[in-house]
Amino acid sequence: MHLKRFFWVLSGDDYNVVGKCNKSTQRRFTTIGVLVACIFALCFISCYFAFTKLFQNYYTGIPVGLFFAWMITNIYLFLLYTLSKTGFPYIPNKPARYVATTIRLVFIAFIAVVVSKPIESLVFSKQLALEMKSFKQDKIERYEKSTNVFFADEIAIIKELIAQQKVLNNVIDEDQSANYYELIQSKEEERDRLIKLMRTLVGKSDYYIQGMLILNTKYPICWIITLFIVIIFIIPTYLKIFIHKDGVFYKTKHYVESRLVKYEYELFKEKYREIFRHKYDIDIQYTEHCTDAPFNTKRKIDNRTVLTEDDFLDSLYAKV
Repeated sequence: MHLKRFFWVLSGDDYNVVGKCNKSTQRRFTTIGVLVACIFALCFISCYFAFTKLFQNYYTGIPVGLFFAWMITNIYLFLLYTLSKTGFPYIPNKPARYVATTIRLVFIAFIAVVVSKPIESLVFSKQLALEMKSFKQDKIERYEKSTNVFFADEIAIIKELIAQQKVLNNVIDEDQSANYYELIQSKEEERDRLIKLMRTLVGKSDYYIQGMLILNTKYPICWIITLFIVIIFIIPTYLKIFIHKDGVFYKTKHYVESRLVKYEYELFKEKYREIFRHKYDIDIQYTEHCTDAPFNTKRKIDNRTVLTEDDFLDSLYAKV
């Protein structure tokens, strides 16, 4: 029973209300709670893997992953709770409700896609490792080629200067030639240093975003995992939306919520009177402009007779 209550709490609704419902509704909320627990686990795995790759530290990924998993799950629960039917009086607007529900579902699907991508990288880690090895090797080769071409042009200019000096002077200046050859040697050393540095940087970088791009373009099967996780995120919304409004759950929930709102409203009106009574020594009632206060969906009809300006003037002259 305690485990069921735990899952009812995870469903985002009052577990006391759920406990008063029939077995079918209780199973529905238990399923929602189990799926929310699965969603939290998926969020943690996704965030842990992503931040481990980002920080290159397995220990840092645990607290950061837990925090972001908790944050995402709470956002999800908030969206799930907003899909509940209201029991308060309201002016119905079906198009607005459909648009609002669609926006929430799209946002939930977006969160599911974001959560699924790191998990896909983890599932296809072997294939992705081979692809990233090939990507890094290609990147290094292209950099080496461009670096060699750049420094080859630089060295060719220096050698051309040496040849021009020989032609113009007909004599080889040993000191100047030594300086040129030292410059050539320094260029070659700089070239080798840059290539080595590039290899180190490319080797240490995980190219996380690039890896996901490669995964989603070369391995379209990963979208099956995306679809599966989106379905897991959507199922609780389906279970919540299609709870019958006239069922025990909503009747009990609406009774409790309406009673609480009315009780707090009466306390407010009493406090309102006390403020004027104690501070100004006058008895003033809070003015209600609607017949269904505090929900305020039906405005009172003003039955007072409003006279015109001519009536006012007639009353003035009648007294003269």
